[in-house]
Amino acid sequence: MKKIVSILLAILMVLGVGGCSSMQEETGGRSEHRIGVAVYDVTDDEVTAFREYLTDYIKKCFPEVDFCYSYAIRSAEDEMKFLEDACAEGVEGIMSFITYDLAAEVDYCASKGIYYMLASGTVTDEAYEAVADEPYFLGVVGPGLEIERQAGADMAEYFINEMEGDSYILFTGGAAIGNEMHRMRSVGALEVFEKYFGDLGQSVEKLAVTEDAVKLTAGNIGLTVFPGYTTREDVEKRAVEELESTEYDLVLSMFSMYSMVDVLKKEGVKQGVIDCYSMTNKALFANGTLCYVAGKFGSTIGPSFAAMYNAVTGYGDEFRENGRAFQMTQGYWLSKNKKEYNDQYALATGIYVNAYDYEDLCSVMKVYDGKASFEKLKALAEAYTWKEAKVRRGE
Repeated sequence: MKKIVSILLAILMVLGVGGCSSMQEETGGRSEHRIGVAVYDVTDDEVTAFREYLTDYIKKCFPEVDFCYSYAIRSAEDEMKFLEDACAEGVEGIMSFITYDLAAEVDYCASKGIYYMLASGTVTDEAYEAVADEPYFLGVVGPGLEIERQAGADMAEYFINEMEGDSYILFTGGAAIGNEMHRMRSVGALEVFEKYFGDLGQSVEKLAVTEDAVKLTAGNIGLTVFPGYTTREDVEKRAVEELESTEYDLVLSMFSMYSMVDVLKKEGVKQGVIDCYSMTNKALFANGTLCYVAGKFGSTIGPSFAAMYNAVTGYGDEFRENGRAFQMTQGYWLSKNKKEYNDQYALATGIYVNAYDYEDLCSVMKVYDGKASFEKLKALAEAYTWKEAKVRRGE
């Protein structure tokens, strides 16, 4: 698996993804628009799914749009450096999938006359309120705090009630370093463990943001809370050592753990993850390692693109919620077995047939449809479920 990741990194560097890479195609006479895309790790499966949708589908449908991608943003400094580089490249807006300091990021973009939005993610109410009245901040599209919390809780409920085993390890990802999505998922899962097995030794809120691994016993189970991104070499090393030195039955992860595939398979640990619909997860379901996915899908960001397109084509003011930046809710698709996953996979990853297609997006873009409105955009974004997507595709 590491070899595959290394090859992918090499390919991406050749393509110029390390800074701002752009693609030029015929625009059919339409004005060109450059949009920055800020991501946390170009090798992450979810990021790959989003990128493939933007480059392989959106770019072909809307050739007048040019995307400028970041490489890997792992700190507030990385984020600001990308914003500076993107602005220097002449972007009109930023679709971000990671935020370390929303107020600072929005303020910088506003100072340059650049639109900014969190295209798929979750922020605290305080962070949103601090920038909600800024005209250059479009808004947030994503699960929101309660859906994130429930996603973690539902996964814990499933593993406790439906899976065999009494030794658990919970990977909290970036919960300890400000990733609100991971924090809320971890809180939700830990609340369920506390409900079933009693006192965890310290508060759920404190455990969710622990910076060091915590091993505890509750009722008749063992539970380890393990922080950090396993895509980072030091964390991966410690995580491998932990999995090899302790006999775990079940892994609950608040993020993608594709770098841990080999050790999970070798140790025979069953895994659940809040992640995305990807080829990696499809293969893991097939070999029995993965047994639960709550996931996003590539085209889920279609409405976010439509919102940014409206802004850069001069209609940003018409797509606000009572004059403020919007908050639109998109949750997860869910698969508890291989069949469920495979049934949803094609629509989740399809380039030619997908959950949010050209006609869907044009219907909420003012340039293409004079009747487009914020209400229609919000309704489309929030009709994210697999069943609703199937109805749109006539299935």
